[in-house]
Amino acid sequence: MRYTFPDRVLDGIDDLVRGIRGWSKSDHSQYLTLACAHSNHSLALFNGSLLSIIEIEGYMGQYIPDQFVELREQWMRFMQTNANDRTNKGFDLFWSYEYDPEGMEESMHKAREPMRKAARRRGMDVDDIVDEEAQVYGQRCASEKQYLLVVSHIDSLPSAEHKAARTETMNRIRGSMKGRGAMLANVGIPALGVVHEQHVSKITNFLSTAGYGYSYRRLSVYEALWEVRHSLMPSTTSKGWKARLTLRDCAFRTTEEVPVSVMRTDTGGPKSDLTFMLPPKLSKQLMPEDVVDLGKYVVVGDRTYAPIFASELAVDPEPIEFLLRGVYRHRIPVRMVYCLGANSDQANYWNRVFAGTFNWMSASNRQITTANKAMQKYKESGGALFAYGISVATWARTDVVYNEVGAPSYRVSQIDERSRDLETLLQQWGGQQLTTTHGCAVEALMSATPGYMIPPACPLAPQIDSDVVTQLPIMRPAKLWPAETGIWFRTGDGSLMPHQPMSSRQNTMITFFLGGMGFGKSNCLSEHINFFANHPTADTMPYIRGMDFGASSSGVIDIVRHSLPANRKHEAIFEFFVNDGSLVKNMLDTPLGCMYPLADHETFLLNWLMTLADDVVSSMDGVSTIQSIFRNALRKAYQRKDPRVAGSEPNVFQRAVSERVVLEVIERAGIEVADHAYWWDIVEALFEFGVREKDDQAIFAAKVAQRHAVPLLFDVTVACSNLADQYKSAPKVDGIPLVDALCNSLKNATDLFPCFSGRTNRDISESRVCVFDMSTVFQRGDGPGASWRRSVFFMTAFRLLTEDLFISKRETGDEISHRYDELGLKDWMLRWHDKYLEQQDLIMKVFWGDELHRIGTVAGAFSTLESMGLEGRKYRVGLMLGTQNPEHLPKALLLEYSSAFIFGASQSAEKARLIAKLFDLTPDECKSVQDITKPNADKGAEVFCIHKVDTRIQKVKLNFNLGPIKRWAYATEGTERALRGILYSRGPSTTWARRVLASQVPDLNKEIKRRYERLEAAGRDGVSESEVIEEIAMELLGQARA
Repeated sequence: MRYTFPDRVLDGIDDLVRGIRGWSKSDHSQYLTLACAHSNHSLALFNGSLLSIIEIEGYMGQYIPDQFVELREQWMRFMQTNANDRTNKGFDLFWSYEYDPEGMEESMHKAREPMRKAARRRGMDVDDIVDEEAQVYGQRCASEKQYLLVVSHIDSLPSAEHKAARTETMNRIRGSMKGRGAMLANVGIPALGVVHEQHVSKITNFLSTAGYGYSYRRLSVYEALWEVRHSLMPSTTSKGWKARLTLRDCAFRTTEEVPVSVMRTDTGGPKSDLTFMLPPKLSKQLMPEDVVDLGKYVVVGDRTYAPIFASELAVDPEPIEFLLRGVYRHRIPVRMVYCLGANSDQANYWNRVFAGTFNWMSASNRQITTANKAMQKYKESGGALFAYGISVATWARTDVVYNEVGAPSYRVSQIDERSRDLETLLQQWGGQQLTTTHGCAVEALMSATPGYMIPPACPLAPQIDSDVVTQLPIMRPAKLWPAETGIWFRTGDGSLMPHQPMSSRQNTMITFFLGGMGFGKSNCLSEHINFFANHPTADTMPYIRGMDFGASSSGVIDIVRHSLPANRKHEAIFEFFVNDGSLVKNMLDTPLGCMYPLADHETFLLNWLMTLADDVVSSMDGVSTIQSIFRNALRKAYQRKDPRVAGSEPNVFQRAVSERVVLEVIERAGIEVADHAYWWDIVEALFEFGVREKDDQAIFAAKVAQRHAVPLLFDVTVACSNLADQYKSAPKVDGIPLVDALCNSLKNATDLFPCFSGRTNRDISESRVCVFDMSTVFQRGDGPGASWRRSVFFMTAFRLLTEDLFISKRETGDEISHRYDELGLKDWMLRWHDKYLEQQDLIMKVFWGDELHRIGTVAGAFSTLESMGLEGRKYRVGLMLGTQNPEHLPKALLLEYSSAFIFGASQSAEKARLIAKLFDLTPDECKSVQDITKPNADKGAEVFCIHKVDTRIQKVKLNFNLGPIKRWAYATEGTERALRGILYSRGPSTTWARRVLASQVPDLNKEIKRRYERLEAAGRDGVSESEVIEEIAMELLGQARA
C-alpha cells in the first residue's frame, strides 16, 4: 500500500487536532497529571514529581474537644518541624476525605450475605433479621474513605542538582519504548527517590505516634490506582479491575491510531513503534470517554457531580465533625480534597502584591496587607504556612431521559438541591466563602478527586498551621474490621464501625459488657450470641455456652432454636438450672470409652470434692491430707467399676433402666447381649458399631450407655469410707475421725444436691448453644451457707457447660495417646478420639455469663473465670462477661481483656469515675461515659467501646441500633415471651411471627393496658393477663389465616 501525499495531510490534521484538544483541554483526560509507575509504591507525574498514597483507616480515638486540642498541637509541631527541613519546599500534602451515604442499604445487604449463607448452611432461617439489620444501618450509615497523598517535587533537591536530575530523566525517557497512545515510561525523576521515601517515612512515623495513633497502610501502585479510579467511577471499577502498568499486565492492543508513515518506516530497530504491546496511557484507563460537562455539573457514568471550591478560607475554622453533623442529617454525599502546598509564597501572590501596593485604595486591601504581614511574622517565629485550598464535590444518581431522536436530557433537580444544601453547610462551617463557577467544571471535579489533578485548580491562599489542622479530618475513628465479618455499630454521625469478636487482630478473647438495667447491655450480649450462631466465617455453628440470671438471653436462644429444622432443635437449649432432680449431671462422667478421668478432669473433681467438704476443710490447718484422701477415693471408685481390675464390681446391664435410644441401636445393630453383661461391654459394642457404620446416633447411644458404667458420688463416698484404716492417724475434726467427717460431708451433699447426686439425665454435648438461667438456685441471701450452695451450683453448671470446650488435640490428644491402655481404650477408639479432637480444634467456642455481680461472692468463681480467660486462646474459647457493677469484674482479666462495651454508668458520676479508673479513661472519656442516656428507637443504645488490637488501643463512643423485628426477637419480658411463643408455635413461621409483632405490636405493655381499659369500659372484670395475651395472639393468627 502506497503512502501518498493525502495520507500525509490527513495524518498531520489528526496530530493538529490532538494537539489543540490537549492544549485547550477539551479532551478531559488531558487534565490528569499521573504519568506512570515509578516503583512498587510510588507513581510519577508528568513533571517528574513522585506520588505515594497512604490509606488512612482512621484515628484510634474520636473527636473529644480536649483531646482534639492536644492532637492538633501535635500536628502543628510536626508541620512546623517539617517547615524547617531543607527538603520541605518540594514536599506537598493532599488529604482526601469522602463521606458517602449513597447506596448504603444495598452495601449493607451485600455485607450481610456471608452471614445469610452461613445460617443457611446450618439449616437456619434468619433472613428477616438479616434484612432488617441491613435496612436499619443502611438508613443511618455512610461509608468513609481517607487518603493522604504525599508528593515530592524537584524543589526537594538542592538547586545545583536540578539540571543533572532533569537531564538524567530525559535520557531515561528517550531510551524507553514508544507507542502511539501508550503510557510514557520512566518519567519520574530518579534523584527524588530517596527524598520521597524520607517524606513518606516522616508521615508514617508521625501517624504511628500521634495521640492514640492512626490505623493506616501505604498502597501499592496497583492498589492506589484502583482507589483513585473507584473514587470517581465506583460503578465501573470492580474488585477485579487492575491498572495496566507493565508489559505483563497487557494483551496486544490495536494499532488503528498509528500513522501510516510510522508503520511504513518501522524497521524493527530500537526506534520501532511498539503500540501493540505497550500499556495505554493512564488518562485512558482512569477517565471515561463519555464525560458530559453541563456547565455547573459533570456527568460521569451513573453519577452527576457538583464541584465546589472554597474561594475564601474560613475566618473561624471548626473541626470537620461540626460539618458532618449537618451532612449526616441531610444525607448528603461529600468529598473534600485539602491542598497543603509547601510554597505559600506563590499562593494568591498577585492579589497580595496589588493589595500591598494599593493599600490606600480600600479597607479590604489594608486588611489583606495586615493579614499578610501577620502571617509572615508568624512564620518567622517558627510557625508553618501553607498554600491552602479546599476542593469539594457532592453527587447524585444520573437522571437522564432521551427524546425521539435519542438526544439526552439530564434532570438535575436532586443534585441541585444537594449542592445548595452542601454550600449552606460549608458556609456555616467556619464562615468560608464558596464558588461553583471557577473555571471548567470537569477540572474542578478532578481537583476534588484524589490523584486526578496535582496541583488542584482550586484557589490557594496562605494559611497558618493551626487553622489548617483544625479543618482536617484528624480524628475520624478507625474502622478496624470489615463489615462482612463483624457486629455492627455506628458513630453518632453515621460512620459504620464493625467489631469482629475473637479476631486475630486481638491477643486475647475476653470481652466485657457493662451497664445498668435498660441501657442496652443485655441486648448487645444477645447480639454477640446471635452473631456467633450465624458466624459468617465458621464452617459449623460454634459452641455457645452461658450462665444467665433473669432470662435476658432467652429471646436470642429462641431465635436459634426456632430457626433450626425440627430434628435439630435440641442443638439450642435455654433452661432454668434446677435442683429438684429433673436435671442431673454426674460430675464423674468421663470421655467416651475412657474408664478413668483425664488429668484436668481429676483436678476439677478434687476441687469439687474439697468444696463439698468445705466445713471440714475450713476447720483444718492444712489440706494436703484431705486431698490425699479424696485422690485415693476417686481412684478406688473408678477401679471398682473397671472390669479389668480383680475384685471390681462393674455395673451390670439392665434393660429395665436402659434409655430407649440405647435399646433401639442395640436392636438395629444386631448386638447380642450376654447374660450379666457389663455396661462397659454395651458401651464398647455401640461405640464400635457407630465408628464402623459412621452412625452418629450409635455414638450418642454409647455416650448414654456410659452414664450407667461410671461411678456416682455415692461410690466416691463408699470408697472414702473404706480408707478409714489407712488414715486413722489423721487429725480428728471436733472429735470425729477425718475420714468419717469427710464421708458425712459427702453424704450431706448427696442429699442437698440432687442435681449431681445421680446418673446424668441431661447431655448437652449434642447442643451447640446451651444457656442455663441460674436465678432459681442462686436465691438471694447472705451467710456462709448461702455462699457455699452458690459455689457448688456454679461449679456444677460450669462443668456441665464447659467440659467439651477445653480440649485440644495437642494436649488432650497427647494424654489419651500416652494413657490409652490405662484408660481402657483400643486402637480404633484412639483413632476416633484423634479425629474428634481435630474437629474440635477447628470449632469456635465461646462461654459467657451475664449479671456477673451475682456470682461475685461465689468462692473460686472468679479464679475459674480468670483461668478460662487466660487459657482460652490456645483452646479457641472466647469469654464474654456482663455486669451492672464494674467493681465485680475479675481483676486479673482487667489486665488482659480484648474488648469492653460500656453502656454508661447509669448517669452516676461516682460509677463513671470507677469505670474510668478501671479502664484508664481520661476525664473527657469519663464524662462521655457518664453522659450516656437510655436508648430510643432512633439513636439506639449509646456505648463506649474499647478495643485492644495488634497496633494500639481504640476508644470510641458509638451507637448500637436494633430494628423492631430484632427487638421483638430479643425480648425477654414474660408477657413478650408468652406472646412470641404462641405465634412461634401456631403461626405459619417464626419469620411471620417476628414480622407481624414488629409491625402491629410495637409496645406490648401499652397494648395490654389499652385492652384492659376497653374491658373495664365494657364491664368485664377478672380477665387475666394471660387471657389478654391469648386474645392478642388469636387476632394476629386470624390475620394469617385470612
